[in-house]
Amino acid sequence: MSEPLLVTGSYVVQKAHALENSPLDMAIAGLEGAATRFSADAISDAKTRTSYMDSIKRMSIQTQADVSAGKISAREGVEFCQEMRNRIMLEHRKFTSAQGLAFAERKKKLPPTLQDILDRYAKRAEGIEYNKLTVEQKSKVHYSILESSGRDNAPISRGTKKMKIMGKVGILITATFAAYEIINADNKVKETARQGMIVGGGAAGGGLAGLSVSALCGPGALVCAVAIVLAGSIAGSIAGSIAADSLDEELEEFSKWNIL
Repeated sequence: MSEPLLVTGSYVVQKAHALENSPLDMAIAGLEGAATRFSADAISDAKTRTSYMDSIKRMSIQTQADVSAGKISAREGVEFCQEMRNRIMLEHRKFTSAQGLAFAERKKKLPPTLQDILDRYAKRAEGIEYNKLTVEQKSKVHYSILESSGRDNAPISRGTKKMKIMGKVGILITATFAAYEIINADNKVKETARQGMIVGGGAAGGGLAGLSVSALCGPGALVCAVAIVLAGSIAGSIAGSIAADSLDEELEEFSKWNIL
């Protein structure tokens, strides 16, 4: 049996190693950025929803007036309302956040066709498909569709208003955390710039991540969309925090310029 290998020498033990970036600070930065991104999106989506509802109401009122004046038939009014409502919906979806769009697509992946609408109202009124209705029954269906063409989807609108309120609260909470850090900082100007980089990085990261949602998740995948935007927001915030720490000397010099 061979002799055990004995190595002698002095070793440094219990040595403290300073972390360049605190994990807690990184976590807080990530949460600040994510909260800002989702809060801003909630407020923006609420405004987009309001614009959508206002647009279809104006279109509906004008179309019903044209039908009443005899300028177009009730059937033509239904066709016009259906086409315009789908166009308005698609245009407003372009300005909706990635997670908001995923929610909307889960509720209504594709705009309904004219025949879908006619059959839905026919079955609701008479229990049969539109093509099997009499001329008089079809006329009643046409007017029923015209009356509802500008109608609000109350549950969705209530949810949108609630999200707008929650978004404002989220912005307020994030601002409170940032203000706390600034108030307790030795160099308040420097910390203000740092907080701006963190929040801005989170918002930008979430926005960039949102561009890839449709390709990675597909339509209507709400959980996937939220996860990607959240990950992008956190990554952006952490990147902003790291960038701020790497520019420590520059921010120190900037704080002496008395710009703020």
